[in-house]
Amino acid sequence: RDQVYPNFALNKLITQMDTAALRPQSIVQQLRNTVESSEVLDPQDIDALLMLLQQKKQTMRNTERQFEMSILRQFLSMARSKKAAAIEALRKELHMVEGDLDYVADQLEQSAPSDDSYGDSRQLSKAHMLPPYDRVRTSDTTGAQVPNDVSADDSTAMGAETTASAAIAAQTPALDRAKHSRRVDEHYKDLESYYFNTRMRGVGEEGLDEFMETLTTVARYERFRQVATLRYGDSTASTAIVASIEFDRDEEIFAVAGVARKIKIYDYANVVQQADSWNEFAAGKTQQQPLRRLAGRHEWWNREGEATEDEPALTSTMMQYPVAEYTNRSKISCLSFNPYIKAQLACSDYDGTVSLWDVSAGIPTMSLGEHEKRAWSLDFSNVDPTRLCSGSDDGKVKIWTTNRRSSVMTIEGKANVCCVRFNPLHGNILSFGSADHNVHCFDLRSPKQPLCVLRGHRKAVSYTRFLTPDEIISASTDSSLKLWNLRTQECVRTYTGHSNEKNFVGLTTSGGDWIACGSENNTMYAYYRNLSHPAVTHRFGNCNPVTGAEQAEDDPSLFVSAVCWKNKTNTLLSANSQGIIKVLEMV
Repeated sequence: RDQVYPNFALNKLITQMDTAALRPQSIVQQLRNTVESSEVLDPQDIDALLMLLQQKKQTMRNTERQFEMSILRQFLSMARSKKAAAIEALRKELHMVEGDLDYVADQLEQSAPSDDSYGDSRQLSKAHMLPPYDRVRTSDTTGAQVPNDVSADDSTAMGAETTASAAIAAQTPALDRAKHSRRVDEHYKDLESYYFNTRMRGVGEEGLDEFMETLTTVARYERFRQVATLRYGDSTASTAIVASIEFDRDEEIFAVAGVARKIKIYDYANVVQQADSWNEFAAGKTQQQPLRRLAGRHEWWNREGEATEDEPALTSTMMQYPVAEYTNRSKISCLSFNPYIKAQLACSDYDGTVSLWDVSAGIPTMSLGEHEKRAWSLDFSNVDPTRLCSGSDDGKVKIWTTNRRSSVMTIEGKANVCCVRFNPLHGNILSFGSADHNVHCFDLRSPKQPLCVLRGHRKAVSYTRFLTPDEIISASTDSSLKLWNLRTQECVRTYTGHSNEKNFVGLTTSGGDWIACGSENNTMYAYYRNLSHPAVTHRFGNCNPVTGAEQAEDDPSLFVSAVCWKNKTNTLLSANSQGIIKVLEMV
């Protein structure tokens, strides 16, 4: 070590050996060394040593066993307390259900006529033979309209058929109960969870009435009936994607726009009337002439000669033409009607331009071009008809007025802005969804800081809608919708069932209760606000772009791209990436 040129590797090895030599040996090693030495050991000493080691071993085992039993006792005590709490909660829930069954039985007895078959309903309910969903209200003026109700005029015309109608009506409750039972069974898990949540919150009949409103709504509607079918764009599917559908102020006309750069205006009443007329005409022809089958389809038209196998099947459809059509300079991403000025329509496009149109004159009245990238969304304020907002890929939300060509305010976002929406009651409050996975809410009187940031989505937020002034629905490409309470800034419910990972598939609300969105499996989904899974769905199918005939094979590239409720009704407009627009009625 003291040499001029020391060997560092040898010095390190010597140091390690010295350290090992100085390290005290373990008891086992000392005992092993003693036994293996040449020293003579007394047998009695060996017996004593073995006994001592055996006692030590037993002591260690007892200690380990006590530790194991202590942990097991702690777990079993916890499990017993949790199960006891679960049994107590289940006992309370069962008591609550039995009480509600008695209440329903009493109500049925009071409302049933003297010869009604529910005379023994109390005994049936206690025997669990009468489920609570058998009590379905037949009229509800506050909710969505019930389809196929008999009007006053119809009842007058049926005076001569009273006896027959009564006989048919006698069979109707049983059929309705079967339908309602099937609907309740489909949504039982959601309904059960909501029932106990509302009954725990509500007192007496209040909680039960709140649940019953949801139950009867879910039981009433089971599908969408197709009322009319329209087409947007030409027969090339790649240029026919519908990006937006919007009703005007009075919901008399609706506008359709998309990547074909066209804005088409339709008269809603005329569309429905023409569809009904065509259906009646087709039905009459079907009765007058014998039916033929070709490629699995019924046909009522006359045709000379025999049809060949290669001949395409014709479809009994009628082309619906718009009342007006305008062409924009670029692909259109969003539409918004002014809630006060009926003829004023705004659109945003892929060039980042916001354009105002006079629908009655068919001309653009103003072009607002401050966005640097594609503008995805815009919205008019319900409170101030001269104010609108827009959001863009440049990460900015701009506030405009219809009497100025420059924006009056800019909110800088941290990522691409995918959607913007004004609060329907508070004109200074707006929300926007962003590619940062969050929903941002701002007060325009203090735009430097957001009122709140709602976090919970795992991917970009593509749509936001105010379900009520205090609640927001957000859609994301994580295939979920979320309901947020702005007062608590918490997620109230998450809706899942549709598929959305990359495309804009539309989002719309109606009456504060219904939510609808598209999906990337070419299906439209309608959710009821109190249930986490879809209440009603409608599959578009794959239509031949020329004949309009349904094709058996599915096209995975098709998706529902736009939806719009006719507010506070059970009517919905929906369109897909193939340019097929459907007027649907929930029945």
